[in-house]
Amino acid sequence: MIRQIIVSVAALGVGGLLFSVLLSILSKKLKVEDDPKVAKILEVLPGINCGACGFSGCRAYAEAVAKTNDIYNGCLPGGEEVNSVICDIIGVKDLTSRVKKVAVCRCGASSNEKKESTVYNGPLTCKAADLLKAVIDCHYGCLGLGDCVGVCPVQALSIVNKRIIVDQLKCIGCGKCLLACPRNLFELVPFNEKIYSVACNNKQKAVNVKKVCSKGCIGCGICARVEGGPFTVTGNLSYLDYSKINDLKLLDVARQKCPTKCIDISEPSIDLDSNSASLNSKLCLKKQS
Repeated sequence: MIRQIIVSVAALGVGGLLFSVLLSILSKKLKVEDDPKVAKILEVLPGINCGACGFSGCRAYAEAVAKTNDIYNGCLPGGEEVNSVICDIIGVKDLTSRVKKVAVCRCGASSNEKKESTVYNGPLTCKAADLLKAVIDCHYGCLGLGDCVGVCPVQALSIVNKRIIVDQLKCIGCGKCLLACPRNLFELVPFNEKIYSVACNNKQKAVNVKKVCSKGCIGCGICARVEGGPFTVTGNLSYLDYSKINDLKLLDVARQKCPTKCIDISEPSIDLDSNSASLNSKLCLKKQS
């Protein structure tokens, strides 16, 4: 009996030893050498894993860049300086310009402007409140519970009087707020010295809009009738075509004529020639030096 136990233990020991040796040999044979460029790129990246580059995080982005010698959308929070260093690391010299984009919210109504006829006691998330059609009477407007604020990697969003405020100087255009908002209130627009937006998302007729919000778009079309302007009205709601903005003065005219003042404007205090707030972020092409 004892002999059988000794033999069994010995067999297990020899088997474990052989398995360990086999694993050691396979690990050396199958080992994938890390590209040194990955480590260099990771040292340059800010490490906030925002996903604005289109990858799951900084490491995934660094590995893709090192493998393909392409910086894709670039590192938006890093800006021109970081992207230029990454270009040097992967040996790419040619640069091109891409217009920076920032988020705007299509609801500009504060707490005293949007009607709240019920008291909401459910989970304090926009997704939950939207499912219950609670908090505010408008089923298109901002619920103000901050799902978007919670996902912003650079703290560019805040809530003031139940209204979302976007700090366009901080915004990196990652688009996470677009995914977080259950009412699809956010859009990315070109960064400029003046940023205009139609701050309403209610597609109902004017009589229904007025019942729930004093600042909602009533689809009157006054903004669209400004000659040469970039506004159109579709489905009772005004839209701003940013590709057709040629003269900011025309946007001011439309904004002043809007009877409900639902055309918002923000004027970031920026130096358009500075590296930190440049309209253009230089990115690499796929050409190697």
